[in-house]
Amino acid sequence: MVDYLSRSRLYATGYRTPDIRKPAVSYRDLYRDKTPNVFQGDRPAVHDCRLYTAKSLADDKRFDAWVLSHGLTETYKSVNELHYKETSKEDSGKKIPDKLLINTSGNFKWPRGLTTNAEGDIIIADTMNHRILIFNNSAVLKTKFGSRGSSKGKFDEPTGVSCFPNDDIVVADKKNKRIQVFSPSGKFKYKIDCVDEPYSIASDQEYNLAVGTCKGSLEIYTQEGKLLTRFDIGLKVNSSSKNGTPINICLNDNHEVIVSEPVTKYVKYFNFSGELLYKFKPEATEKGLSTHPSGITISPIGQVILADALNHTVNLYSERGILLHQLIGPTDDIGAVQTVTVGAEGHLICTEYSSNGEHALKIFRYRDCACHRFRPGSSKRGSRVL
Repeated sequence: MVDYLSRSRLYATGYRTPDIRKPAVSYRDLYRDKTPNVFQGDRPAVHDCRLYTAKSLADDKRFDAWVLSHGLTETYKSVNELHYKETSKEDSGKKIPDKLLINTSGNFKWPRGLTTNAEGDIIIADTMNHRILIFNNSAVLKTKFGSRGSSKGKFDEPTGVSCFPNDDIVVADKKNKRIQVFSPSGKFKYKIDCVDEPYSIASDQEYNLAVGTCKGSLEIYTQEGKLLTRFDIGLKVNSSSKNGTPINICLNDNHEVIVSEPVTKYVKYFNFSGELLYKFKPEATEKGLSTHPSGITISPIGQVILADALNHTVNLYSERGILLHQLIGPTDDIGAVQTVTVGAEGHLICTEYSSNGEHALKIFRYRDCACHRFRPGSSKRGSRVL
């Protein structure tokens, strides 16, 4: 009979029954073994009285360390490639101008809503300033309206904005738990009470209004405010966050709501009845990178334009999620892009914000347009919002 201390010295890695040992057939089997033995078998391990800390010191972690090192190396290479800018020229030998056309910064505070109307005006929900800003297509401020409050025409954190076909402005008034509708000049018309706090909104040519809420649900309304349907999209609500689990949405011409949600990092297609039609996980432009989908919109030919706030990119995908190419990236002077849309002239319009970065409206080249076809890269314009 052997006492406890003697047994610990003789069998420091745990006592095992004397069966025939088999060699490890792969490095994974070898380095993920629970003991430092080179050979292992199918022998059942008996009770091990060692402390947990002693077991951790004896276990071999070389395989786990290799996996971590390989992943970090690939991520480092991919981030460097994202920030590397090549000097490219056209066939004529002229330098291709920069994509950034206009950078408008100033007194923005978390501009979470973005849309354009038929005239090409840019409309922004300036959330923490509790107001709506209207710019022309050159990012010159035309008008603004709204202030903090709960009465008609006032806002408490407007987070989403859209336009009906008649150019009426529709605003998601989050904390007041309602939708407000204004004329193109900013005059209040009527309101729609919501079930949950609205975050993002989108409308189509038939005046259908889709609302993405902070509880991960979708609400579909008519123009008059009648609730057609409400359904959850299967997200776990983050109760610890004051914003809950907000989702970004857009509508296509097939009565489908396209959802960009940050929890599972999927883009999902729903019909107005709440049926999940299709989903895909957006692919990053480089190996070793994960995506954080934020703003989403549809191109004029039905392709998906998706903002990636984590990698500071805007990517173009097919309707079924195939990555086509990167539209803009860090080398184009874009930051943590949060919302995206396409203007009437074919420009790519974005808002960006982060805790330690600038809050700005930026306009980029996207589709070929006569107004900027020969504009040199040195002619970037900027304006400030007061």
